[in-house]
Amino acid sequence: MKKDDREMRRMLGEPKKAIRSLAAALSLSYLVIQLNIFVDTFWTSGLGDMDMTAVSMMSPIYWIITATGVGLGVGAASTISFRIGEGNMERAEKLAANSVVLGLLTSVFVSAAMMLLIDPIIDLMGADEVRDGSVAYVFPFIAMGSALILNGIISGLLRSEGAGRKSMIVLIVSATLNMALDPVLIYGLGMGVAGAGWATSVGALISTVLGLYWYMSGRMNVALSFRGFRPDRGVMAEVMGIGGPRTAEALVTGTTNILQRIFIIAAGGTVAVMLYNVPFRYPTLAIVPAEAIGAAMIPVCSAALGQKDTAKMKLGMLYSAKLSIAITSAIALTVFVFADPLMGVFTTSESMASHKEELVWVLRMFCIFIPFDGLRKLGSCMLQVLRRSKLSTAAMLLWGVCKLTAYAAASLYSFEALIIACVGVYVFGGILMMGLSYHVSKKVDERHMPREPGC
Repeated sequence: MKKDDREMRRMLGEPKKAIRSLAAALSLSYLVIQLNIFVDTFWTSGLGDMDMTAVSMMSPIYWIITATGVGLGVGAASTISFRIGEGNMERAEKLAANSVVLGLLTSVFVSAAMMLLIDPIIDLMGADEVRDGSVAYVFPFIAMGSALILNGIISGLLRSEGAGRKSMIVLIVSATLNMALDPVLIYGLGMGVAGAGWATSVGALISTVLGLYWYMSGRMNVALSFRGFRPDRGVMAEVMGIGGPRTAEALVTGTTNILQRIFIIAAGGTVAVMLYNVPFRYPTLAIVPAEAIGAAMIPVCSAALGQKDTAKMKLGMLYSAKLSIAITSAIALTVFVFADPLMGVFTTSESMASHKEELVWVLRMFCIFIPFDGLRKLGSCMLQVLRRSKLSTAAMLLWGVCKLTAYAAASLYSFEALIIACVGVYVFGGILMMGLSYHVSKKVDERHMPREPGC
């Protein structure tokens, strides 16, 4: 079968055009994923505020599992595109196969750890009153951890060779199946919050199989073959050189999100978790363009680094930052203006309607930090390109400590004080990550390119 290498050639060409093209496809797929989260929230909101609280409580567990796959996918995308830029396709193909095996091994460990920790996590958060709903919602993610993690890795493999449309299809198929299955499983089969978890997991499994089919059928430029496969520690170390620290960042974020619930509950009771998490859906949606731009920038700028064209790499990074600021600022302003009707989507039940006024206030406060949070995500991606993943992880750990400290102090006063602290912490995070990436990028030239061990 003849392979179409137009997308790979575009990735190796003019960086602005390549980033726009890849980011456009990724933005659409990420938007569908976020719409999927909104649909999940919409359907579960009809079950009442306690089930909504259970979903909010357990969302960090889902985040940790999926972000592990995303982190390994970033490692695969960065290292494979770097080798493509060098013209070393044999190494790129070894990276692809070992990334998939690494994902399977990691999923076994992550699922086992989550199974053992689920009850202690609920105890730590003081959420015993929603224990049954929390366990029911999160169990499918633990059982189907391999599908959730491989989904992120396959998407990263596709991005590594500039196949933005196929990466988009994989993500959209997963989200669309989830949206279709939600009402059937939650209400039709009477599974409640467990139905939401199974819908997400089944969607991820089917879309992952689709992505693997494209590779195994020889349709991609980077071959993925397991015939005579032997794990290669050196190749896995190269993926982990970027993917390991990126995954560690996800674990820091997920752990922080679990621990912050202690202070949110201390500030406003168990229902405060819902008052915090439901409005946060919109900032999460608002930074989708920044995440897509960052995901597009990684293979484009990594390939430029592999070509030893640091001017092209820096041009791509600067363009990405400007584009992110412009788009996220416009979205933040729009969400602020229409906060009242936007929160009306989640206040259809009687128990949720009583919280609407406070939900609107929280959302408007969150709008302040949206552009900065986009820069925080983008700055992390820039450090991945610059082979400074460990620095990015250290910065995220520092940010996480600052976040928990600020939340702990604010929880002594009120829930409103905690929201104000939240805004300040996210603004600080954006400034920190972009400052570090700018500092490191200034030192890069053709004679001295930063490299992580194993890269």
